[in-house]
Amino acid sequence: MNLYRSLLGELENAAEYHIDDTNYPSFIEGLERTNHVLVYPDTFNDDGVCFIVEPSLNDRPEQIQKLLKSVLTSYDKRPDDKRSDDKRPPDDKRPDDKKPDDKRPEEDIEIKGLEYVVILSPRVSFEWNGVVMAVSMEQFNLDLKPHHTRLVADGADRLQACKQRFRKSVEDCYIKMLTESRPNDPDVNHEASKLKKTIFKLVNKIIDSVNTIRNRTRNGECQDLIENCFSFATEVGQRALRYIHRDAWRVQLNVKLTRMSIDWVSFICDDCVPTDRKTFRWAVIALEFAMATNRGNNILNLTECEFAMLRSKVGMCMRLFISHVDIMGARQSYEAQEQQRQGTIGSNDMGQSIVQQVKKYRGQIHNGECVNATQEGLIAAIRQLEFKRAQKEQEQRLVGKVLEEDQQNRPLVFLASSSSNISLRWQQGKFIGGGTFGSVYLAVNLDTGDLMAVKEIRFHDPSSLTKLYKQVKDEMSVMEMLDHPNIVSYYGIEVHRDRVYIFMEYCSGGSLASQLEHGRIENEKVVQFYAYQMLQGLIYLHEHNIVHRDIKPDNILLDHMGTIKFVDFGAAKILAKNQRTMGRTTTGPGTNVNSLTGTPMYMAPEVITGGEKGRKGSMDIWSLGCCVLEMATGRRPWSNLDNEWAVMYHVVTGHPPLPDSSQLSDLGIDFLRQCFTRSPQDRPPAEELLQHPWMAL
Repeated sequence: MNLYRSLLGELENAAEYHIDDTNYPSFIEGLERTNHVLVYPDTFNDDGVCFIVEPSLNDRPEQIQKLLKSVLTSYDKRPDDKRSDDKRPPDDKRPDDKKPDDKRPEEDIEIKGLEYVVILSPRVSFEWNGVVMAVSMEQFNLDLKPHHTRLVADGADRLQACKQRFRKSVEDCYIKMLTESRPNDPDVNHEASKLKKTIFKLVNKIIDSVNTIRNRTRNGECQDLIENCFSFATEVGQRALRYIHRDAWRVQLNVKLTRMSIDWVSFICDDCVPTDRKTFRWAVIALEFAMATNRGNNILNLTECEFAMLRSKVGMCMRLFISHVDIMGARQSYEAQEQQRQGTIGSNDMGQSIVQQVKKYRGQIHNGECVNATQEGLIAAIRQLEFKRAQKEQEQRLVGKVLEEDQQNRPLVFLASSSSNISLRWQQGKFIGGGTFGSVYLAVNLDTGDLMAVKEIRFHDPSSLTKLYKQVKDEMSVMEMLDHPNIVSYYGIEVHRDRVYIFMEYCSGGSLASQLEHGRIENEKVVQFYAYQMLQGLIYLHEHNIVHRDIKPDNILLDHMGTIKFVDFGAAKILAKNQRTMGRTTTGPGTNVNSLTGTPMYMAPEVITGGEKGRKGSMDIWSLGCCVLEMATGRRPWSNLDNEWAVMYHVVTGHPPLPDSSQLSDLGIDFLRQCFTRSPQDRPPAEELLQHPWMAL
């Protein structure tokens, strides 16, 4: 593992970015402003590739080529290096060199110390007004995709500093980081990727082998061996997490480590001797690992059975701890006194037996007196237990002063006692918009200074508290279980007598509907990008058995990075495997999954007719197609109709008019036809639509 880390640390001397066509002018302007140099190589003109180098590499073509072809070690890059076109004196000093005691400015040292080349593969033309250098360069494979930009540093140890200086040069331009670090050479990068996959497979094999060893040695006294296997596997897994940057691999490895923590705690409880001191030490290590691996969202990866087993085994470990604890020698002294008392009892057994026989003979022990004494002792013990129970309940705030006896306010009390109720210092700002059941405002967290969105739900009618409580509780139950980049994050609630505040992530880009008020999105790439993100969010929702049921541009937000975020889950439903509603929902206990909830012009036909429900989430796919249609045309579906009844009639009888070829490509129109499939059983789910050729462009 250390060799893997050190080797990649020497090889990864490049980073890769993505720059949109719209951002190219500001990107080029930033490089011109910081005196970068455009290099015209005579061998890469046909490939559509150009180079922009750091100012200190001007008129140094040999050093540029060395930097581009360097693999493991950086070339000599001292400020007094020999340049290709310089004729150096025999004493290896330049005529303009300063004396050793002369102090050079810090900026000059920084410029000469950080040398990098930016390789561009643009698909738009741009005008360069800065310094231009024409060089003759040997052609070699770059493997640079269109729209990608690669920064090659003068050594892996300088990559981070070069990236910071490069980002500072183009700080006015938005560029997306694709790869934090990678080898510049394509062949080396390919082999490095294979090495990463091999390391990942090795770590998985080590983790899986622990249970194999445990099962093979279950009948033998091999607790020390198995404990060492668990310790080794956990250390390897935790080290690998620090070196693995691919999200999918990290998630898979986290799941394996979480399940191994359950196996480790089960091994302590089931296979080890409880009275052994080693078991106590092993239990401490196993519980610390279980606490570390199940922190945060990792515990959500467990099934119900796995979570129940973890809870049971942790309880057994805690009982094991209690049995081993000896506070200030109390257990040892008690055992010594007990042994001494047993010895005294043994020596007096004969005398006591004689006395008992004499008393029994004389009739001095009466059955009624014994029963009374026993009852009094039991009653005293019960009172003592009740007193201790009441004390614990008061400490845990399970019982106490009655705060509310009014039946109308009872739902509000239940809402205030929920785990989502938080307390924070915040200040309300301007009005942003309205949701299904309330108004949304901008707010500032006064403790952290972060911006957030606050949804205010007012209780105007006390008689409607029960219904509003169900609505708020339903939306909370959906948002609490969601954690995805394309879904607005949920922070908690704050309950007052006449209103409830729901705290959520703030998206400064506004809604997609507000963007479409200015007209359609003419760049089809942007429409594809938004559709791709919406599909990612729907895949996550449908995998968690949640149907949004009200997807429309008003409920789609954009953050400052242009990322799509689904919001307003007031109409959402949580489904079981057979697509029946789990628990109550905002539409009442008697409705089914196809109940009439949503906006008519974005509704699927089966929602209006109440017909067959089709695949899980099929109604969301129809609504997604309506959103893509509105982005491409700039008009809402069925915008030519003047009332909702006419809209619902046309939705049931057909699909919205598709855009023409000037607004959307043929593949895009085919994508919409797939979304508008009449039968919900035949309508493709989000996973299949993500594989559509239009998404692959």
